[in-house]
Amino acid sequence: MATVTLGNKQSDAIQGGQITFEQMFESYIGSGQAGIASGVTIGITAASTPGGGSGTPVAAGTPATPQGGSQSLYDYTWQVPATQATGDYLVTWTGTVGTTTLTYTQTVTVAAIPAGNPAPGVYATLDAYRAWSGDAITPDLLVSVTLQRASEDIDNALIGAVYQVNQNGMPVDAMVIDAISRACCAQCQYLLADNDPTGVKKQYTATNVGGVTTTRAASTVAPQFPLLGPRAAQILHVTGILPSATLIAW
Repeated sequence: MATVTLGNKQSDAIQGGQITFEQMFESYIGSGQAGIASGVTIGITAASTPGGGSGTPVAAGTPATPQGGSQSLYDYTWQVPATQATGDYLVTWTGTVGTTTLTYTQTVTVAAIPAGNPAPGVYATLDAYRAWSGDAITPDLLVSVTLQRASEDIDNALIGAVYQVNQNGMPVDAMVIDAISRACCAQCQYLLADNDPTGVKKQYTATNVGGVTTTRAASTVAPQFPLLGPRAAQILHVTGILPSATLIAW
């Protein structure tokens, strides 16, 4: 039997979270076509490179699960222990297609739980907002209230998005946590600048305060849903959480 090592995908997880790996076994090397694989197993071990983790959290030879009865596409969900050492780990898949043993490798980075985790339903902390925006002036109470509203706007934008969550509905993947936190900070900054927490001002096309007249664009007048700030939409789109650009003017 020949043994061939293919692929190297990077993904991330956090201590105490979970991550699902998946791998398609090919009919032959580089074909890109699904092949019938048997004896598919997985193992996770600390990378030997600088920044590697520690130990062998998933022993080599651990059976993987075929997706939907498929004999080509397999997955494995790793429940990362809260005490798992941070760093890089190698994920090794092994299976036999015909008379050939194929070995696929992926890399996963285990990250520490972000400091100052936000409460369930709120995607960013006060400290995260201060660090991201550089805003040191807006009162804490106003920022905290606006972060809650920003999180509700992000929830609306994420309808249809697919990512792993915990029992509180909060993301568990380190990259997704970071992206949604930044998007929430951006939306908070947008709402603070917009200064229309109830949406009442958007009922009017023009206002005059102290001799200063402002006119709103037609697309922003009385929207059905709260508007998503352009930078928040950009973050969600660029990071791939949303497969296409979000609507910022409903």
